[in-house]
Amino acid sequence: MTSRKSKLEIIAEIGVNHNGKMSYAKKLINIAKKCGADYVKFQKFNAASIAHENLKKVKYQKINSNRKETQYQMLLNLELKENQFLILKNYAKKKGVKFLLSIFDTHDLKFVEKKIRANLIKIPSGEITNFFLLKKLNLKKYKIILSTGMSNIREIMNALNQIVGKKVYKMSDSKVIIENKNLYNKIKDRIHLLHCTSSYPTNLKEVNLNCMKTLKSHFKLKVGYSDHTVSNLASIASVASGAELIEKHITLNKNFSGPDHKSSLDPYEFKNFVKSLKDTKVLMGSNKKKVQLSELETKRLVRKRIFAAKIIRKSETFSEDNLTSKRYHRGICASKIDDFIGKRSNKNYKKGAIIFK
Repeated sequence: MTSRKSKLEIIAEIGVNHNGKMSYAKKLINIAKKCGADYVKFQKFNAASIAHENLKKVKYQKINSNRKETQYQMLLNLELKENQFLILKNYAKKKGVKFLLSIFDTHDLKFVEKKIRANLIKIPSGEITNFFLLKKLNLKKYKIILSTGMSNIREIMNALNQIVGKKVYKMSDSKVIIENKNLYNKIKDRIHLLHCTSSYPTNLKEVNLNCMKTLKSHFKLKVGYSDHTVSNLASIASVASGAELIEKHITLNKNFSGPDHKSSLDPYEFKNFVKSLKDTKVLMGSNKKKVQLSELETKRLVRKRIFAAKIIRKSETFSEDNLTSKRYHRGICASKIDDFIGKRSNKNYKKGAIIFK
């Protein structure tokens, strides 16, 4: 993950948009790299472990996949095998883009720890109450990205305490406070929260980006944004609000059948998306107000200098009546006028002459 002083990082969420095909998965890795993404992310799950065989599809899944099937059947068709993930990890490394997995249970975790040997793991929003999984996470081995869709502040706090294994946070008068500062200092750079709305696609009215500030205020952790809207606006605004990690779905074709294609960006859109975020990061600059290099010449030529507004005789007293200001490339800045008012001139000045000390 990025540090507080480093550049913005962007996750190209491939997820299940490979539609179960390795050829699609590899194409999406290639595109994500060409678009400038820092990570490609896939979802590592076992359909039989993640969902009951009779579980119905969520509404958006029904709309976007156009099949009469259970959620389990849908997931089964989108499932990749463990050896395929190893192939994709090596392929991503060859292409020069970082490889990341979302995991859903302890079996996935063991695979990531022993086979993928990841230094970063993503916990999706749906697992924020899965304490079976959260208890097994090891912050000494890897960092965690935790998505917070569908959750409230108390649930996020409880999830973080489970991940750490000890009570780092507690609630007091509806506000989260750090109970163990020594432990907090050890984990503060190990966990990155992602603000998220788990609706595909997300209506702009439900983005609620101000919640990023709330998360940062409560937990004092890095906060990013997982974007499920159909435009770039929410992510651009999140970068302007300080997000350093942005996640967005990418697809080969938004008209493909599958749960996430409609809320994803196609290759052309994703390229523009990455550029707009990086441009936003650049234009935000630092919080230090200073003269920019490009302003130096303008500053020299448009700042006002002190001039004689009329003839000034030697020993005559300077006043606002006989002094004025004009643009010039040298001389005394007009902000120094109070240094002259009430003092006597040591020489004669013609009208329009520049005043020197």
